[in-house]
Amino acid sequence: MITPCRLPRLLVIAILAVFFANLTTAAAQNTQRDRIQVRQARMLTPRSSSQSNKPTARPKSRVAQAALGELGHGTSNVAQVSYGCDSGCGPVCDCGGEASCGFEPGCGIEGGCGVAGCTSCGGGLHGLLSGDPACGAEFLSDCGCDSCRTACDVERFPLLLPIFRVQWNRFEFFSGTHGFTNQLNYAENNAANSTLRSGSGSFGFHQGFNEGRSLKRLFGLDLASQFGLRATQNNLSGTEFTSESRYQIFLTAGLFRRVDYGLQYGIAFDYLNEDWYYEADVTQLRGELSWKTGTCHAFGFRFASALDDSTSTASLDDGTGTGTLLTTSVTTGSVDQYRLFYRRLLNDHGSWSGFIGSTDDDQTVLGAAMDLPIRQNFSIRTGWTYMYEGDNLAANENETEVWNVSIGFVFRPGGHKGCGRYCRPLFDVADNGSFGLIRR
Repeated sequence: MITPCRLPRLLVIAILAVFFANLTTAAAQNTQRDRIQVRQARMLTPRSSSQSNKPTARPKSRVAQAALGELGHGTSNVAQVSYGCDSGCGPVCDCGGEASCGFEPGCGIEGGCGVAGCTSCGGGLHGLLSGDPACGAEFLSDCGCDSCRTACDVERFPLLLPIFRVQWNRFEFFSGTHGFTNQLNYAENNAANSTLRSGSGSFGFHQGFNEGRSLKRLFGLDLASQFGLRATQNNLSGTEFTSESRYQIFLTAGLFRRVDYGLQYGIAFDYLNEDWYYEADVTQLRGELSWKTGTCHAFGFRFASALDDSTSTASLDDGTGTGTLLTTSVTTGSVDQYRLFYRRLLNDHGSWSGFIGSTDDDQTVLGAAMDLPIRQNFSIRTGWTYMYEGDNLAANENETEVWNVSIGFVFRPGGHKGCGRYCRPLFDVADNGSFGLIRR
């Protein structure tokens, strides 16, 4: 039962409840009305080009704008090539690998070092898996901008003595398997008829390294150098004309200039030491002259020119089954090659390329190569080369063929932050495709 003393209190509570209910209802109605007005305004307002369904074009990188002359005069923070950054930020910051040719989250952020905005060119698996910081945000990583941050030192490890340290981040180490053949795979081991030859292809394994470094601090030039070695072990079970296994050592040393846009060039010296049924020391020169576009493409010309030949005495099984050795003289040299090529750049130092050309002996040269990043420091490298000539003194056309097929893995201790895109080697260490042997 409600007493007279509690009646005023209940009336006050009821009045307050009714007041707040009306207030809530009015607020809801106002909100609904505002939404209807916004929708009507959007229907009446013409859609701007920025709000259309058309995809927004990605802005050009500053490197590409500079190359096309769109930055105007007085813009000095972008250049085709940049090495030294002794006085702060250099002209172009190294975004790790090909800055404009890979998948970079948040691409286009211009944070620090005058980094050019990126354009996605796809390719490679590492850009999708590694989770690297955005292009231009190198300050988020330890050493993502090695060519522009002098405070960011390279990682070094002691070798034998504490006072001697090797910058392993400048190296790439590779290993794999291959098959190849050349004119030396067919030997003249028939004493009765010197035009008859027997032989087969070579299969084996290879290991080596390649290293590049900038020469800017030493000579003040936009050049870099490289040095590499490849060792091969082939015909481990011998052939029908010899029981000896085939061992090779390739050495490559060169100078080159890489750019973000424009003319690239380089020259390399190759040396081959071969120990089989004969011994040979052969040398050649290789060169490249190419044009790199402002995006992810390069095309140009490569050549290989023989220097020194080698003559040695060979001991062969005469094929009679009696174990008699046939002694003969063998002169070896390299084939001169002239190639036109196209190269498609991928992220994290990856690329694929194809070429076509000819030789001094009118052989047709065809080939392709691919370097596909799969992890932060690893990539798959594969390639093939084929040279064919039908008109030769040999009895069979197959004896004039020169071909090479290889596949292997590459390990870069410094990853895409290593030597940088300007001083990573322009030439692969010579192999049995780029250094094709022939009989003189």
